[in-house]
Amino acid sequence: MRHSLIAKSIVFLLLYPLMIKSVLSKNIDEQLLSNQLEEILNLRNDDLLKDLFLKKSFNQFNIRYKAFKEKYKDAKWSIKPISNHQNKSLLDIKIISTTKINDQIYNLYTKQTVKIETYKNKIKGYKVINEESILKSQKSPLIIKIVSPEKVLTGEKYEMNLIIENPLDNSLTASGMIVLKDEDKMNISNDFFGIKPNQSGGLFKYIQAPLKPGSQTISAIITHPEGIYSITKKIKVGL
Repeated sequence: MRHSLIAKSIVFLLLYPLMIKSVLSKNIDEQLLSNQLEEILNLRNDDLLKDLFLKKSFNQFNIRYKAFKEKYKDAKWSIKPISNHQNKSLLDIKIISTTKINDQIYNLYTKQTVKIETYKNKIKGYKVINEESILKSQKSPLIIKIVSPEKVLTGEKYEMNLIIENPLDNSLTASGMIVLKDEDKMNISNDFFGIKPNQSGGLFKYIQAPLKPGSQTISAIITHPEGIYSITKKIKVGL
């Protein structure tokens, strides 16, 4: 028994450096991949970007990416790894940009948690787990506090709040909130949101979560005579 324990200890001591090296190597690979992705997106180099993906995964990613680039030509990306486990990683992604809509300049602030799967250090698949995007006109005096859950249960009724933090003048604001069924068709439009005038203070609404696990995307808008504040938020829905 004693010899057996000694043998196992020797084997462990011999393998331990290799195990540590393997873990460190994987962490370095994931760090390098996120650094490469950040650098290439900021360089706007489509050829290099394509090399980071497997073909099928890039085709899926590129549909949304091309649409995003058309609207936001000066986007700045920040990508940091949160965790990794067996070729699956979570990335913290932040994007800032500007765009022009109806002769008005808007600032975009987006933060996402994205899960990626890798194969031979290429991106095999990706999924946005959480997302919050704010689009506000540069002249808007509105400072909004967002109060909402990050995750809800299937079928749960939850509250989504946009609170105007600083008192405004007596000008009325107008607001509206919807559940997005087709995220690609989101536009700043009174008809789309069905916005109505309201007193300053914010926007509050109860929302029903879907009956199946996944996610639910909420979009809301608050307008003021001097500007517009729009938010899109993806909320995780689980059992």
